[in-house]
Amino acid sequence: MKVVLIFLSLALISGTTHAKRCTVLYAETADLAFDNLDSWEAIQKNYVAYPQCDDGSIAEGNSEAIARILVDEWPENAKLQSLIIHDSGFEKYVVRHINSTLDTDDLHQIITLSSESCPAENKALCGKLIAAAKSEEK
Repeated sequence: MKVVLIFLSLALISGTTHAKRCTVLYAETADLAFDNLDSWEAIQKNYVAYPQCDDGSIAEGNSEAIARILVDEWPENAKLQSLIIHDSGFEKYVVRHINSTLDTDDLHQIITLSSESCPAENKALCGKLIAAAKSEEK
């Protein structure tokens, strides 16, 4: 019985370790997903599916997708707020992607929209977006 428990424990540990690696297949799939990151729902699904690959050029693509929705689809941010209510880690992910890889004009626009057009129920999120963009603005 002890041997079975040890074997199962090792299988679970190695499975967990394996799931956290960004394999070539995961990286290629995450890279291909960029073309479909056109809504908060799509970005949230990508965040759940490929967290282990959020580095380098994939992270830059994720940042660009987040900036595009923030800047070009500002009214859609009510959906972002509803996703964040159910997953606070997603808020950290979005804010982390407001970074120096973004165009300065996009950073400025995020600050402007978050300052001037933020719904009352999103004030906390807008404050975090402003802080992140200001810290990266050149």
